[in-house]
Amino acid sequence: MIVGVGIDILDIRRIDDLLNKFSPRFEQKYFTIAEREFCNKRVNYASSFAKIFSIKEAVIKAIKDKRNLTWHGIEVFHDKFGAPNINVTRGKYLSEEYNFHVSTSDEYPYVVSYAVLEKISEKT
Repeated sequence: MIVGVGIDILDIRRIDDLLNKFSPRFEQKYFTIAEREFCNKRVNYASSFAKIFSIKEAVIKAIKDKRNLTWHGIEVFHDKFGAPNINVTRGKYLSEEYNFHVSTSDEYPYVVSYAVLEKISEKT
């Protein structure tokens, strides 16, 4: 059963400006070590940071109960095909009762992300 949906649109140039003005502090505040390592290896690193930031925003919007949720409590990782996935490491949504589905796309200068929070039904 779907219990939450979130969407976010972001201007990549905004993230690029923040990276140029406030890194590494900006990176450390909003991104995990693994996310920073992934993005900094990319040629279009600002676009990669923007996608991850946008995914996190969409996830936050999909979650109704935001208590104990932090930027580092949502970690974006990529499967072997490059598709984004997330781990939630704090709060009730880290349990096996919930599943997140995320997607992102970009067309410079914008990135859009979508998140669906699903409560997995109990097997009968």
